[in-house]
Amino acid sequence: MDRRAFLASTGAFLSAGALVRLEAFAAAEPATLSGAGIEPEGWRTLGLVQEHLFPSEAQAPGAREVNALSYLRFVMGWQGTDPAEPRILRSGLDRLREIAAQTAGGTFAALSPSARERALRTLEAEEGGTEWLLLVLDYLFEALLADPIYGGNPDGIGWRWLRVEPGHRRPGLGQRYFELRA
Repeated sequence: MDRRAFLASTGAFLSAGALVRLEAFAAAEPATLSGAGIEPEGWRTLGLVQEHLFPSEAQAPGAREVNALSYLRFVMGWQGTDPAEPRILRSGLDRLREIAAQTAGGTFAALSPSARERALRTLEAEEGGTEWLLLVLDYLFEALLADPIYGGNPDGIGWRWLRVEPGHRRPGLGQRYFELRA
């Protein structure tokens, strides 16, 4: 199955997950973007992991084109985000840093693509590793499918690629979930 077919078949499920998460932010104010306690090197590593998991292709957007890292940073800056999620991200990053150091004596960024794959497979096999990768993928897919007003899917690039017609009455400024008052 190619990437488009896979995403198209799981799009409804992933969109529902994104909607549930975004609805949880309805009463929340955006927090100052503290980075969820993640250092700049950690954000760079997360971006590289996203690009490894969802690479750009000639006819398909990748993590970079859908602004997956910016979207993740945006969501992690909200007061409504489950506090466990930044902890999971930090924990996985710490372990990935250790794995990269053991693998090549360097950083994840310094690893070759095949060494990155091995490092991620090593992390996946460890306790909590699959959970970490699923969290990274979940937010990556949200960035691909969410309304561009939330920071991912710029100009609807993901929608166009998947041939998805967005819902009508899309939110504008002042109408995003975190801006609504009950």
